[in-house]
Amino acid sequence: AQALKVSAPTPSPRHAHPMNGTTDPAMAALVPDTPTGTTTPSGGEERVHIESSQAAHAEVKEAPCAASNSFGRLSRRGLVMVFGAVALGIACCWALAAITAGVEGSAEEDASISASPLRRASGEVATCRLAQPGEACHEDVTWAKQSGIYEHSEWYPGLTSSSSFLDFQNFLSQHNDQSTCPAACDPDAQTDQPAAPSGVEVLGYPTEGRVVAQGKWCGVNEPQHGWSINGCGQSHGLQIKILTYNLFWWNLFGRRKGAGGSAGKLIKSASAQQPFDFMGFQECENINWVLGDAGLANDFEATSGPHAMCMAFRKSAWTKLTGGDHNVGEDRWDQWYGTRAGMWARLKHQQTGQVVFFINHHGPLPVDTGGMCGGEATAFNLLKLIATTAHAGDVVVLVGDFNAGPETETLKSLRTRLHPVYTGTSFGGVDHVLSSCTTVISNRNLGSGGSDHDALETVIQL
Repeated sequence: AQALKVSAPTPSPRHAHPMNGTTDPAMAALVPDTPTGTTTPSGGEERVHIESSQAAHAEVKEAPCAASNSFGRLSRRGLVMVFGAVALGIACCWALAAITAGVEGSAEEDASISASPLRRASGEVATCRLAQPGEACHEDVTWAKQSGIYEHSEWYPGLTSSSSFLDFQNFLSQHNDQSTCPAACDPDAQTDQPAAPSGVEVLGYPTEGRVVAQGKWCGVNEPQHGWSINGCGQSHGLQIKILTYNLFWWNLFGRRKGAGGSAGKLIKSASAQQPFDFMGFQECENINWVLGDAGLANDFEATSGPHAMCMAFRKSAWTKLTGGDHNVGEDRWDQWYGTRAGMWARLKHQQTGQVVFFINHHGPLPVDTGGMCGGEATAFNLLKLIATTAHAGDVVVLVGDFNAGPETETLKSLRTRLHPVYTGTSFGGVDHVLSSCTTVISNRNLGSGGSDHDALETVIQL
């Protein structure tokens, strides 16, 4: 059995039966406990029966102890000697395999089936975290969720096509010995969102009894009827200029190499009369490239977040107090790329001391569905993130490509608690700016700059 396992190629976890590492249940028949065609005498010596010269020739190709197959120049007697040597070599290999299997076989078999944390034998302790794009585990989970569950549902007992990324990762972590996946934490438990310091009053999230997306990791209570987030701060006359922009990275920067800096030039042109204070980008994989093309790399402090989101603020006017990100939704199975987050920062104006809570979001797919969690849950999770992280007196600005139009449950749920400032036109109007402040000075659609979304500019007066 060990010899066969060694000579057979090891399947990728993305295409392997998660319970035993084979690509198909039928493959298990190719790895029997006792190899076909062998007998095991009481003395422990194994005999191999070669049925024909064709079978022997096949064994020459596969056996670890292979002999030369230059039969054309050998006599009949030479051929007999070669076949004898091959048979003896195979017998030696299987005898060694049997000895090894006696020591390790049962332990390996148990390990391939039992649910155990990764790399227990080496003494490593698996850490609890959600796999990120680019990691082998993320690829494994994505294949299992998008393809494996449909092609071989029997490989994933207890899971369905609507199970979350977290559920699939935990299953692979526990049941696939070849997977590199660690145990997955609940996204709510692994955020870097800091707890409010003692004595600090956050906005607070009063709730009703109804729970949306109940039974899913993104389940959340509906906020109390009539509750909303309002306020323009105490710095009268201070104007803040905001940008939200989906950069269409894979195409504009991946295929077209930035198209001569088209997105950066658009931002630079829009900054000529009044500089931006805050910028939120979606589908952004290298914020420094964008700021460099705009000639603003020295003027802004930039942060790259999860799920290809980026933020930047003008560092001559603002100081970052704290920031983080938190998962608020997840794509639906039929257009699944992963979980979706809110990326936020608390930024203090250096002259007035006013704090702005700036949050950037890229919403779940498919467009207008709210993804696996639904539009209400995504909206309520965003509101909960804001209300439990922003401090009393902060001015709240929420921007992004929500993948949800103005009449979706996502936007309807947000608009009753935050003021709608501006909505773009791309894909039916999926790009939005919302705020706790209602004093809007101007809105402007800056055009696409080579993206498939338009960049949106907003000026709000506090």
